[in-house]
Amino acid sequence: MKDFLKIGDSEYRVEANWNAIAGFCRKKGVSDLSQLDVLVHIAIDDILPLMHCCIKEGERLEKRNFPMSESELGSVVNTAVMGQFMRIYACLLYTSDAADEL
Repeated sequence: MKDFLKIGDSEYRVEANWNAIAGFCRKKGVSDLSQLDVLVHIAIDDILPLMHCCIKEGERLEKRNFPMSESELGSVVNTAVMGQFMRIYACLLYTSDAADEL
């Protein structure tokens, strides 16, 4: 199943596969698998970089380029969009039961 996030008038695919996770880890400077708890315990300032990596990967899979930089993305999303992204991310990362607890 494909997940999409509506931002403004556009919908973008969100994908938390290994490409997206590896991109996020590179941004965070995580190079050791023992540090992967960063994917479960997300700090508030990590949500935007994670969202950007997941949307970029989702759009790549749709054969489209995501037109926004991380900074541009941050200027157009609000807390409601962030919350929707975190629900999608949780569903992609965990079982649906765990996602309901977020």
